[in-house]
Amino acid sequence: RYRRSYRIQAQQARALLAESERARAEQERSSALAERARIAREIHDVLGHSLGALGIQLQTVEALLADRGDVEGALARLAGAQRLVTEGVEETRRAVHALRTDAPPLPESLRALVAPERPETPRGSSLAVSGEPFALAPTASLALLRVAQEALVNARKHAPGSPVRITLDYGEDAVELDVRNAAGDARPAAPPSARDGGYGLVGMRERLRLLDGSLTVDRAGEDWRLRARVPR
Repeated sequence: RYRRSYRIQAQQARALLAESERARAEQERSSALAERARIAREIHDVLGHSLGALGIQLQTVEALLADRGDVEGALARLAGAQRLVTEGVEETRRAVHALRTDAPPLPESLRALVAPERPETPRGSSLAVSGEPFALAPTASLALLRVAQEALVNARKHAPGSPVRITLDYGEDAVELDVRNAAGDARPAAPPSARDGGYGLVGMRERLRLLDGSLTVDRAGEDWRLRARVPR
């Protein structure tokens, strides 16, 4: 009886060990997939914003040279394009190393996006902040900043030259970001997928879902509106 009991206990111990190893391997695989998804979002958001703005600058340079022969204006735009490249490299380094603790406050980061001296920013773009600002977790601030960047890229794509109006509202239990611009040729569509190139909205929703937040994109009269919310 003792030998039989010992064999049963040994078998159970081996089974538990094997199950524990399988669970650990699955956890490692899940963590690796989550990290890969996070890196993919960062790459898309950083490079999508920088390269999109750079593309617009280069198109402007081409138009200035081909249509007007404005060499001076083209050189000024090229200087702006060089600045975008430098900023994109710096932002990519920050994203790769995930050094978000030294990031400026969210209102300051958003204000820099719509600064009039940025050549890729449409004239008349603005930022309004309401409520009493409070410190957000670095991941929440980064998520809202990336949402605003993606919204600006989409606005330049579908309604070039249209001013973008950003509102950041600090509520009692959440922070809401509202981005609006003229609808242009943007139309409601089915949920995007990786196959049809819809990484932007997918990435935004993934970021916010990880923070128990939400994202809505719809029409508001003649405007295209994007709203993001993260809990406090």
